[in-house]
Amino acid sequence: MRRLFLLAPGLLLSGWVGAQTPATSAPRPWRWGVAGNLLPLVASGYHVSIEKPWGAGSRHSFLLTPQGYRGPVNDLTSDLHEAGTDRVRGYGLEVQHRIYLGPNPHPADGYYVAYGASFQHFRMQFQAKSWQPEAGPDNLYYYEYRLRAQTETIDRYGASLVLGRQLAFPNTPFYLDAYLGLGLRETGSRTTMPQKQYVSSISDYGSAGLYMPVGLRVGVAW
Repeated sequence: MRRLFLLAPGLLLSGWVGAQTPATSAPRPWRWGVAGNLLPLVASGYHVSIEKPWGAGSRHSFLLTPQGYRGPVNDLTSDLHEAGTDRVRGYGLEVQHRIYLGPNPHPADGYYVAYGASFQHFRMQFQAKSWQPEAGPDNLYYYEYRLRAQTETIDRYGASLVLGRQLAFPNTPFYLDAYLGLGLRETGSRTTMPQKQYVSSISDYGSAGLYMPVGLRVGVAW
């Protein structure tokens, strides 16, 4: 199922990019775009992208994407621990330079390439068995192996290059945006367990190395 989650957005993007949508309206003034990314919701993530063109009629824009994480962890992204009560809290930020390709009568519509960098901070909470010293009745400390509340703190840095298609709906301020690309991430973790926990796949919170950034945004431009 985890593989299906990773491949489905790419299949959607390839089908969408292949479709042709004729322009039926004159360009409208466009200075800002705000869009929410639907795919991070699977990981209890909330990403809102703010897009600003470099100037009137420019095919270049700047994207700033604040990120928040809060909620349960599920098996689409991670291997759950005992009792399945894993939770995530965190934040992040991504910045991108986007370049629209080819002539297009609408400034918020068209194919594009974009590159950028990101930072994310996660605090994971879960239940797992471990050895830890505990005070006994004689006031001496003894190591005991049992189920305990555990934490893992993850800092992740990344850079990526993506190809996308932004589709503006004629005579409305709304648009859809799908993208697929390639990126590289590095992570640093601190955990109460002997080993890192959230590294089960490239969609996991603590994964490092090559990954495929995918997204499906719904937004409004004005």
